[in-house]
Amino acid sequence: MEKEKPSRQLRERLDSLEEAERHWILGRETDDPLRYAFESKRLVHPFIPGNMLPEPETRESWRKLMKTQWMPEGSKRSAYIHIPFCQTKCLYCGFFQNFGDQLLEDDYIRCLVEDLRLSGKEPLVYSGPFHAVYIGGGTPSILSADNIRRLMRAVRESLPLANDCEITFEARFHEFTREKIDACLEEGVNRFSLGVQSFDTDVRRRIGRVESQEQILDRLAYIHGMDQAAVIIDLMFGMPGQSMDIWGRDLSTMAQSDLDGGDLYQLNVFNKGPLKRAIDQGSLPAPSPTSEQAAMFEAGVATLRSKGFQRLSVCHWTQSTRERNLYNFFAKSGAVTVPFGAGAAGKGFGHTFMLNRDIHEYIKEIDQGNKPLLFLMETHEDGRIFNEIVSQMDRGRLNLTWFRLKHDLDLPTILEPVFSAWVDRGLAEWNGEFLDLALAGQFWYVNLTQAILDCLLMLKHDEKPVLPVAGVSAQG
Repeated sequence: MEKEKPSRQLRERLDSLEEAERHWILGRETDDPLRYAFESKRLVHPFIPGNMLPEPETRESWRKLMKTQWMPEGSKRSAYIHIPFCQTKCLYCGFFQNFGDQLLEDDYIRCLVEDLRLSGKEPLVYSGPFHAVYIGGGTPSILSADNIRRLMRAVRESLPLANDCEITFEARFHEFTREKIDACLEEGVNRFSLGVQSFDTDVRRRIGRVESQEQILDRLAYIHGMDQAAVIIDLMFGMPGQSMDIWGRDLSTMAQSDLDGGDLYQLNVFNKGPLKRAIDQGSLPAPSPTSEQAAMFEAGVATLRSKGFQRLSVCHWTQSTRERNLYNFFAKSGAVTVPFGAGAAGKGFGHTFMLNRDIHEYIKEIDQGNKPLLFLMETHEDGRIFNEIVSQMDRGRLNLTWFRLKHDLDLPTILEPVFSAWVDRGLAEWNGEFLDLALAGQFWYVNLTQAILDCLLMLKHDEKPVLPVAGVSAQG
């Protein structure tokens, strides 16, 4: 970025904004910032702008990227492998692509193995180690045990995995049989990410999860009892019918389950999604309002801290030495991620890319020897700095000295009006070297992160703030 700009210029820019736009930067003055500092969650994730390449340039640009020798410079890299099948469609999910079909699954795994094999011959892939592999979806546990073995063998044969590579496999309980668990462990999976969302049977079944609490606890005990991999679960707060009492029981059950770690996620309601339609039609109760979700967040932090969990990020917790959360950390920091599979996304060397979501088009392209690219986007010229801001804010602390020394970027000088407002409004603490998010700031960390990016973009490129995305409701 350019040399630091004085805070006076930012004050002038903030004064020139509409009141609603300024609100999304500074937050409200309120006695209860945890619940009311902002009207709603602004975006699902912080937005870093980029420049979409024209389709004719996409394939050639990808070829050039794949010929790049890996230059680690102290960073790590990962691979994301997408399994675009689900047995059922969860109402809250925005990632559903295809229902399970054994013949189509077999053909897809054949092509996914070929995708890995072809990419494994490229300099970008073979010239350095991978420190994390994430197999996500969709629902990877829908795969047959034989297909899990085929996929995992291709991963080990095609990717130069670091000795301590974190290999994560996402799973849902009702289809994750003991045979499939054994296949994962025998082929090198060392981390399971299990989507619990809620232990309460009624809450789960309202949103499309079929297993009872008893079935979940039984399978968790079996997987953890094997003592072969880190076991992580996701819990979600704010779901329809999930009261504070139910959430409290979810937290207690998690704390007593002897897990390696877990994520506490806030519900997002997508305005064109099936959950929103079900709520509008009256077949589901409305989700908790944002103020109650804030109270649930507060309860989650208090409960897990009291039970000895340690925090890895705003949303992620660990209670063992096994859980490292490497893939998520790399993804937030902008590290190189190589994608495989229909709908997989990745990034690296100043670009973001996604593969074709249409499974039939993906298969067709692989059979023709091509990487099935959907788009390639050049990230913002300051994308590396922006990713580092996102990564540090995700962990609840911005190292201001680090940005000054590494990037010659004096954030306290540039952002003084914003940082001072956040301190006054109970969102953060600031001592000149670090910006530490208060509990309220942690709940609203996406809004605060986006505000920092907006201010830097306003000063350098005269861009206006990114207002709340139309696809997410105020309750999300």
